[in-house]
Amino acid sequence: MVCSLFSNYTQGGTDRASGAQIVRSHDGGKTWEQSAQVVCAGYWCSAPVREMPDGTCILGVYSEGGGRAWGGVIRSTDKGQTWSAPVPIGKESGLYLDAETDVIRLRDGRLYAALRGGKGANMHFATSADEGLSWTAVKDIGFPAHCPHLNRLTTGEILLAVRIPSTSVYVSRDECATWRGPFKIDTVGGAYPSTVELKDGSVLAVYYEEGEGSAVRARCFRLTPDGITLLPM
Repeated sequence: MVCSLFSNYTQGGTDRASGAQIVRSHDGGKTWEQSAQVVCAGYWCSAPVREMPDGTCILGVYSEGGGRAWGGVIRSTDKGQTWSAPVPIGKESGLYLDAETDVIRLRDGRLYAALRGGKGANMHFATSADEGLSWTAVKDIGFPAHCPHLNRLTTGEILLAVRIPSTSVYVSRDECATWRGPFKIDTVGGAYPSTVELKDGSVLAVYYEEGEGSAVRARCFRLTPDGITLLPM
């Protein structure tokens, strides 16, 4: 098992990225390595490592500098032991993309990357036809959202969990071509929401509040033809 994380340091009153990092567990999450491995210096990450059918691992990353911000991915072909240099997404677009990049594989084999827009802009996306080695130009997804987390259900729909508005989820039934939502999970602006499908077909979302006295929250819901139904915990 692999857990991705990042840490910051402060320089001149500004947060800087210490680097995207991973720690591993070799016993199903019972114990973890005591120190993290920096896999992409100067970049952040806020999504899980995604494993492709051929075993390639892909991690969404993002960075900023020189008045620009952009997304990207790094790749590993040896089970996360070593990682490629970052492959940028949207760096030359002229857009300021706060990114928080996440990636999912579409049924036609392409990779789809969701990227947070900066300074109030809409979220953007890009696709890759070569396992993340190169990416199309970024395009507007059609709505503002932060902290994207992508998840395909066993029934085929793709969920996009986001922080704004409130903590919400969008649903695509056509391989990310269009999205329905937002469907509200919680009233708080939950940071970095992630979802997992449970054995009974319901979905568990986990996220955290921001600010003083913040806490980790969780909600269960079930997808319906018209949206979602919240379930008791």
